[in-house]
Amino acid sequence: MAQGHRPVANGEPLPLIHHVAVVPGAVIHRCRAVAFSTDQASFGGLIVVKQHDGRMLTPRRRVRTVNDLPLAELYGARLDGQVFQVADSWCVIDEIDGCDTRAIAASQLVPPRAIAEQLTAAWIYGLAPEPRRHQFCVLIGARTTALWSPRARVREIVRSPDDVQTISGVRVTTPLRTAVDLARYTPTSTTTPTSTLTSTSTPTSTSTPALTALLARLLHYGDYRDITAAVCLCQRGSPAHSALAIARFAAVTAPLDTLHQQNAAAARAATVG
Repeated sequence: MAQGHRPVANGEPLPLIHHVAVVPGAVIHRCRAVAFSTDQASFGGLIVVKQHDGRMLTPRRRVRTVNDLPLAELYGARLDGQVFQVADSWCVIDEIDGCDTRAIAASQLVPPRAIAEQLTAAWIYGLAPEPRRHQFCVLIGARTTALWSPRARVREIVRSPDDVQTISGVRVTTPLRTAVDLARYTPTSTTTPTSTLTSTSTPTSTSTPALTALLARLLHYGDYRDITAAVCLCQRGSPAHSALAIARFAAVTAPLDTLHQQNAAAARAATVG
């Protein structure tokens, strides 16, 4: 039993409690000043107590950061198998590493108005590894240029409402918009972007294998049967970037068709089974 702690919920202190009830069958893991519970009914599956001030974290938060606990304690919890790292945030081990979790973790790196784009958006969708430096954009009128983390890059750009969707309160460019931005702005003179996409090939043309595969996955994820919508969106931009992007999408047709065929074959197999 824990006694004398003053918990906080939604930023407001709760009445002083002297006992914390544990649901039968729940397992409490102790790690330094951190108490982790596998009971899903107890504060979202994770109870974290700051020993130095006796305050409890806001319940039901999906990720934790160094603003919640010292970095040494978070690393210790990871070594003990209690949490895993997502971007610069930390999640309890029984949290699902899905789109919601990755979007929330990415949002901790930037101001609230920022929009996850390009490789960061592809990572959130689960289609690419986490980039070394996350990519975000803000609307030109947002007047938000402050960087919260050196791992984030923020640029000002014009976006229409159709280009952005919301995942757990975090704004992310749509799969189509993400594919078009990557086709437009991924450099061809260095190997950095393709190595980030886990490709060992050296870019020899405007369409490297790793980038082509990622563009196909993004269109398939967005349920696009062909590249028509992507080409139309490319043509709305500057002519220089549009020509490069359209040339890259020309190589996407074959791998996109393959993905759709594989998906149809899997669906047929599941129906037969």
